[in-house]
Amino acid sequence: MIRVAPALVAFGLATAQVHADTDFCQTLSALQATAAVPEDGDVVFAFTDDTGALATCRRVLELGGARSLACNWAFAYRSDAAQAAFAALVSQVTSCRGAPLATDTPVNHPDSYDLLTFTDGISVALKDKAALQETHVILRVQG
Repeated sequence: MIRVAPALVAFGLATAQVHADTDFCQTLSALQATAAVPEDGDVVFAFTDDTGALATCRRVLELGGARSLACNWAFAYRSDAAQAAFAALVSQVTSCRGAPLATDTPVNHPDSYDLLTFTDGISVALKDKAALQETHVILRVQG
């Protein structure tokens, strides 16, 4: 379940907008509504009760003028924690939006990449970044 970590202010993130909904589906809807608003500032929230990993959701202006939030969690390279976080996030989004509509085709470079696309402009990705020795879990929510 996505929840807010109570220590956000201590990390100097008090100016960021924070979502504290206890229900994941409500949080996802709130993120979608936030993505549609052309404001400055990032959205910060924790990933799960198990990891407490913080994500910053950056505002993205896409081609054609659409707005979205890209929420990124970094984990140790190819770690079990990254795989578990990806699986948990996919499960949570599936419980709100139904099964993924599509998976992305493989990319032609050494880093691995999995992308699941859901309804309403929502996607979940798992990306290995070998040069950084990190694996990223990314939630993209279009407004």
